[in-house]
Amino acid sequence: MPRHSLRPVTCLVAALSFSGLGLTCARAEELLQFARVMPVPEQALKAPANASPVTPRDNPSPSLRTAPLGSVSALAYSASVGGTTPVVPGPSESDLRKMFFETVKTAVVRSPEVLRSRGEQQAAESDVDQAKGQRWPQMDIGSQTQSKQFGGGEYNEQGSGGIQVSMSTMLYDWGRIGNTVDSREKLASAAQENVSAKTEDIGFEVVTTLAELGKQRQIGQLSQAFANRMEELVQMLRGIVAADPGRASELTQAKARLLQAQALRDAARAKAQDAQITLNKLVGDQPVAIPEQSAWNIGLTDLEYLLDVAQHHPTIRQAAAQAESAEFEAKAVHASGLPQLNWVVSKNTAEDALGREQPWQTNLSVTWGAFRGGSTRAAERAALQRADASRQETAQQRRDLEFRIRAADNDARTQLERAALYRNLSVESDAIRKAFYLQWHHLGKRTLLDVLTAENDHYGNQVAEITNRFDAYQSIFRQYASAGVLMQWLQGNGPMDMDRPPQAKHLLVEAVPAYMKQPLQR
Repeated sequence: MPRHSLRPVTCLVAALSFSGLGLTCARAEELLQFARVMPVPEQALKAPANASPVTPRDNPSPSLRTAPLGSVSALAYSASVGGTTPVVPGPSESDLRKMFFETVKTAVVRSPEVLRSRGEQQAAESDVDQAKGQRWPQMDIGSQTQSKQFGGGEYNEQGSGGIQVSMSTMLYDWGRIGNTVDSREKLASAAQENVSAKTEDIGFEVVTTLAELGKQRQIGQLSQAFANRMEELVQMLRGIVAADPGRASELTQAKARLLQAQALRDAARAKAQDAQITLNKLVGDQPVAIPEQSAWNIGLTDLEYLLDVAQHHPTIRQAAAQAESAEFEAKAVHASGLPQLNWVVSKNTAEDALGREQPWQTNLSVTWGAFRGGSTRAAERAALQRADASRQETAQQRRDLEFRIRAADNDARTQLERAALYRNLSVESDAIRKAFYLQWHHLGKRTLLDVLTAENDHYGNQVAEITNRFDAYQSIFRQYASAGVLMQWLQGNGPMDMDRPPQAKHLLVEAVPAYMKQPLQR
């Protein structure tokens, strides 16, 4: 049969198949077109007689290799089509980071937690200076009056009162002071890392609150549009019922959906207000710029890079510094139980009974706490146990951060995939709801319940798209915060140099920004 004779039949089948979608005959016929499958020659399916079996571990030749199966996810499909991550209208990622960083900077400056950690850091640095001061000669100055004798016994002439000066210098202490200084310096370093960790926490709380506020505002706009649409249907049905009282039940259904839409709108506004209150708690009452677009230009992260830099997270460095501090403390406690050699120089200006002034005196003094009831050994064991506990905490934190980053990466990718799918579904549901409305209003082939259900499904798809997309943004923020580079990412710095040692890497992410180095306000 000629091809042109099949066209009326194809058009009829297409019209019957897609009658509910309001498609034209040409469009429906286009959807029914199928690609011709080319037959595979039988010789291509037969293997040569001398061919050896290929096991999974064999490396096949290039001619026998097959192309890897591509991912069926929405992200992989869009990447294969476009080649790069799609850019949506609105501020670029660099502009968004600058916008977020200004807000985070304000929150960090006024955060009580960061100010408290800064105070603890300054106290730890003062403890270092206190330990270093023990290396210098220790001078004591005292004074006493002339003694008065009373009671029974033989009375002797007493000299006059005077001033006593004594200076003691530690000559050898088995490393007690040196280990004490090292222990205090490690504690100061741990306090510095604590400031950096608190800064990361505040930054993560701010950016997630911004994303939550942006999400709830978008949902509020969708809910308002949904309520307006339900209000239009109610007003239209009121006019219809005035002319045809038999359709009053349809008006009741529309009113019920209108109340539901209004309740959803009020719930979205309440959540947006909660997010605004949280943001005001963090940054105060100053206005904060938030993009009004329904999609932001925030790309996915590099998982391997974040897993690498997470090994130098501030909390991990803090726990490691605490472990080293406890080890130095154990050494200092052990050295304190050994003999200590001091050089003592003293002078007393008091005169004896004959009015003679005493000369300067100098001597070497050895002190040794020979028995302390086992307290020295117990203190040493306690310090070593604290060091071991800190090392175990470091291992646990490293494991938690790794799985937290992996979970957030998986969440971000799956949520963006679902957002893309819901976006496509929203396009289709929008066409369906329009077709249902026309078929109900003009042709009478649909019921009002079908129209209301289509409107509700379209609204639900739009909300699901916004929810998944902004939840993905929060998951991306969680990845950066779990790796300890959220502040670096907000400032727009490039990736860390992986070849640098941990000490150099720490310098790339400044723990205390310049705007936090001002002295505390008393």
